Amino acid sequence: MLSPEPNITANDIPDEPVLVLMASAALGPAAWGPVESELRSRGWDVVIAPSADEVDPRTPADAALAYATATPADRPVILIPHSSAGNFVPTLIEIRNVLRVVFVDATIPVASGKQPLAPPKLLKTLEPLADEDGLLPPWTEWFDEQQIATLFPSPAMRFHIEAQQPQLPLKFLRGVLRIDADWDRTPSSYLAFGDTYAAETARAQALGWPVTQLGGRHLHMIVDPVGVTDAILDLIPHM
Repeated sequence: MLSPEPNITANDIPDEPVLVLMASAALGPAAWGPVESELRSRGWDVVIAPSADEVDPRTPADAALAYATATPADRPVILIPHSSAGNFVPTLIEIRNVLRVVFVDATIPVASGKQPLAPPKLLKTLEPLADEDGLLPPWTEWFDEQQIATLFPSPAMRFHIEAQQPQLPLKFLRGVLRIDADWDRTPSSYLAFGDTYAAETARAQALGWPVTQLGGRHLHMIVDPVGVTDAILDLIPHM
């Protein structure tokens, strides 16, 4: 096990892993941009999955392919999923050399079996929002405007992120992934922003994972990218 040294750099881990910032399929990759820049400034090799030209999945299989395409196959990787991107971690563990996972305010998939892409309560809320073609509005229109507005540090940042949001089909969120056993043998930890994912945070603690909690809301990585980067890197050597 790696020693728990703070401010870890890419040179402190053998085989120079690539950090894969996994963006929610509903949100798009722009939300990880500030953290990506911060990680690169500290010497890390980083990719965001999916890439900006693969943010319009029609089916769960489309999303899985987009994550896989953006994740290097010839290098070890550390997965850093945000939000619903956590659903796709087991898929990547099956097909890539995944050293470890840092879930960031993200879904933790079931140990094995069927993993729904969205909880029933959210689906019930979203069903009336779908248009005649079955498409949902962009993610920032799913919720109350007053709640959404507080997630962004500036109108410019909100515009940048909203420009990459897809319109997902409702049937995408009704999808279910098949999760094979033993994915959770991969060393993992959890970074929570506030209590948005309180149940996931509690589950990570019950699993014995290292857990860090930061004050903030679901898009805290665009509010404080330096602090979030520090927290992610502090969690890596503890796994």
